Amino acid sequence: MECSINRGPEVINNIAIIGANMAGARAAESLRSAGYDGDIHLIGEEPWRPYERPPLSKEFLWEGGVPSGNFYLHDEHWYAANRVDLRLGVRASAIDLRAGTVTLASGETLQADRILLSTGGAARRLPLPGAEATNVHHLRTLGDATGLAADLRPGAQIVIVGMGVIGAEVAASARRMGCSVTAVEPFAAPMIRALGDRFGAWLGDYHRKQGVRALYGRSVKGLRLSGGRVCAVILDDGEELACDAVVVGIGIVPAVELAKDAGLMLGNGIMVDAQCRTSNPAVFAAGDVADQPDFFGGRVRMETYQNAAEQGAAAAAAMLGQPVEYCRPCWFWSDQYDLNIQVTGRIDAQKQVIMRGRVEDDAFCAFFLSGDLVTGALTANRSADMGVAKRLVERRARVEPARLADPDVPLREILKQSAS
Repeated sequence: MECSINRGPEVINNIAIIGANMAGARAAESLRSAGYDGDIHLIGEEPWRPYERPPLSKEFLWEGGVPSGNFYLHDEHWYAANRVDLRLGVRASAIDLRAGTVTLASGETLQADRILLSTGGAARRLPLPGAEATNVHHLRTLGDATGLAADLRPGAQIVIVGMGVIGAEVAASARRMGCSVTAVEPFAAPMIRALGDRFGAWLGDYHRKQGVRALYGRSVKGLRLSGGRVCAVILDDGEELACDAVVVGIGIVPAVELAKDAGLMLGNGIMVDAQCRTSNPAVFAAGDVADQPDFFGGRVRMETYQNAAEQGAAAAAAMLGQPVEYCRPCWFWSDQYDLNIQVTGRIDAQKQVIMRGRVEDDAFCAFFLSGDLVTGALTANRSADMGVAKRLVERRARVEPARLADPDVPLREILKQSAS
């Protein structure tokens, strides 16, 4: 039967993907590329077809909230041409594992021999009265970014709560657009969980030089409103920061409600194995919502572009019964001002650090070693180095630390030597 995949006695005619985002769209694309000819239902709560999220804190804001370039993953004709039933602005309200169905909020029921949960997550809200004011922005969706772009006017006073990746990128974008920026961060530096103390301090100093006033080791205790908008942010010591808008970047909450109601196993997200399979063999999960095996042992949930794209494709293969062993080290990037920062593997301050380049020059590569094993790397404006570093981590490469530290020894030579 041409319109299905036959695995012995089982025939797969219908696949429902809940989450019309990077992971979901890549899964649909991969299903068609693999030759699956049955029905694909791609269901998304947002009214927009799948798009790139990284520009939302950067280019999208700079350009006044107008999508440009390859913002959308596919043009509007791709879905019809590939017979992907794209349901936008639609919420999946329940999955019935016994019946093999997905029920939509409208009451419509879709048959599904396989279900992929790529439900992502929602921006964690600031738990304070006034946090729902129109000038308090929790950046996660295209709609969120559109609202934020309208408030980033030259001279506007912007308070950023949380200097993780999103907060730091928005701080850089707001400064680029001529805003006055004050950041409040409970840790000692920006992106400290991703970069560690030493390199977080370096990035914090860079933001300071760009005009960001950052208050580290501080927290927000209240919001003062005037005319339905927040006019000041109140800190833990009573200090008030006057503002025209507030940006909250304090992480996301994985969207596990459907999985929970269906009785699937949960951890820090929806628990999956290396085949992206949940505790039910007909249900898979991928992207920001998946609690997955960690490359270094244990489990991890990754909120990265790379993981969403690659795990979505891996889940598609697994749903079709193809051999899959998805367990990759983390890799992500962040663009701030004229910095391109990239991280792969684990950044662990307890490990030996070998530097290429100087932090003071804002162009360097830091390798993290456990003995002679490369476990992670961080680069600033050295993307070519990261191209090699990623492979060293993925291959669990063992190196000679002295050669790795020698700038006259090409990294590709070290990579070649580690493979032999």
